Amino acid sequence: MYGGVHLGQHDPAAALICDGKLVAVCEEERFVRIKSPRGYLPINSIQACLREGGLQMTEIDLIAHPGDTYQDMPERIKLYLKHYFGHAPPIRMVNHQVAHMASAFYCSGFEQAMCLSYDAYGDRVSAALARGGLSSGIEVLETRERHNSLGVFYAAMTSFLGFQVSEDEYKVMGLAAFGREGVDLSPFIRPADDGYWIDSSYLRPDFLDCTMFEPLYSEPLIDLLGPPRRSEEPITQRHKDIAFAAQRSLEQSATALIEYLYTRTGLDCLCVAGGVGLNCSANLVIRRLPFVRQLFVQPAASDRGLALGCALQEAHERGALSGNSLDNVFKGPTYKADRIRDCLDLTGLNYVEVHDPELKAAQMLAEGKIIGWYRGRSEFGPRALGNRSILADPRNARMKDEINTRVKFREEFRPFAPSVLEERASELFDMNEPSPYMTVAYPVGVSWRSRLQAVVHVNHTARVQTVSASVSPGYHKLILEFCRLTGVPAVLNTSFNVRGQPIVETPLDAISTFAATGLDILFMENFMLTKGRAPKRQFLDEEA
Repeated sequence: MYGGVHLGQHDPAAALICDGKLVAVCEEERFVRIKSPRGYLPINSIQACLREGGLQMTEIDLIAHPGDTYQDMPERIKLYLKHYFGHAPPIRMVNHQVAHMASAFYCSGFEQAMCLSYDAYGDRVSAALARGGLSSGIEVLETRERHNSLGVFYAAMTSFLGFQVSEDEYKVMGLAAFGREGVDLSPFIRPADDGYWIDSSYLRPDFLDCTMFEPLYSEPLIDLLGPPRRSEEPITQRHKDIAFAAQRSLEQSATALIEYLYTRTGLDCLCVAGGVGLNCSANLVIRRLPFVRQLFVQPAASDRGLALGCALQEAHERGALSGNSLDNVFKGPTYKADRIRDCLDLTGLNYVEVHDPELKAAQMLAEGKIIGWYRGRSEFGPRALGNRSILADPRNARMKDEINTRVKFREEFRPFAPSVLEERASELFDMNEPSPYMTVAYPVGVSWRSRLQAVVHVNHTARVQTVSASVSPGYHKLILEFCRLTGVPAVLNTSFNVRGQPIVETPLDAISTFAATGLDILFMENFMLTKGRAPKRQFLDEEA
């Protein structure tokens, strides 16, 4: 039994491998209801993993943790585990960047692949380039220093544009699509023969010691670009153009880095992890590289996936890993129907039971309702994939603004993603492979743009999730029923949360978010909630 934990300054999490199989992955933010909680220990996450495995801490053979350059960590972890769980298994430290790459390669299904980890920094480097093989493991070829970091570059541009570092980089990615050519960032960053080059004078000299609330840029960047945007200042075309330049620079540098990695390995499969790997627009550019035959991006690519990577790395090294593919991401806690019913009765909200919630939900979506969809175990990673989702009709252009304003309470430029039947995806989007984890943006087919207006970004791309009947039968059925009603084999899917909060985890989390927002309907397993006082309980037959 192998466990992975991450006690770092943010994104604490836990993972559990039993008998060679991934049993659970849980993120602490879902339990403490604080997004990317700084300074928290993954107490709830460890407890949830143990419950899913039916284990006690004394039955765990080994716990792995990122940070092999920090000598005092093993003893601190032992003290922590003994204090909260009464026992500390042997502790093994795994390099931060290796853990990222392990989380991708050992979930990819590839026999061998190029492996790339790039983020702000971890274990004193900002990136690692490696060759992965099922027999040989992960062989690190090169690393990049902390001052030469694509993650820090993008974080500096995020803070310059008035957003929060280590949280809002995806806003810069979304805003970039509204920008135009004209801003020159080449003095700050540009491609190089071995990947890219960054002039760290545009960063604060003490950027390694900065918190997420401090600006990372220096005066030379202000001299280059003009005054930075204040956090609540209106977004102008100038800000959009700067975001465009930041995104373009990231894509060019990432492309050059992967081209260099290809010259070192000659392999045509690529595994990507690290926080920069969550940039789905850059991933589209990478996917189009002629020498990349297959791309796998870890769905929890940021530090929230480190616990998973540590557990996978140690299990593989000990010959205790069965296979190297990820069957699904639904590895969170289990909540039985009785517990959900108890929560519903506690709140006094109006609910009924339905025999066919997928059909009922599809009908509601076709009528223009915005629904919460809460089913099974929660998915790990930053994106809802059909078990903790908010769903809507993708055909209505106004739906994007409706959800942003009265449900999510977030910026109007933020796009939404489509969930599409896997077998129909190539008809709607320029893609020829499954994309189940919403990690790559694909172009929307010209003939479908007018029928998917709520999920097509201004640059005519969409962050696609393909839905398989074998992996997510209930969600697949919902989309299929929606297609039968409307002719569109896709729905709008966004995470079940509001701005600044984690995705809902427990039944009460879902109910409270439903009650506090403009959601019309909430489906929780076979229960359907509406707003208003609860009448006498009833049961809907299949025709209702």
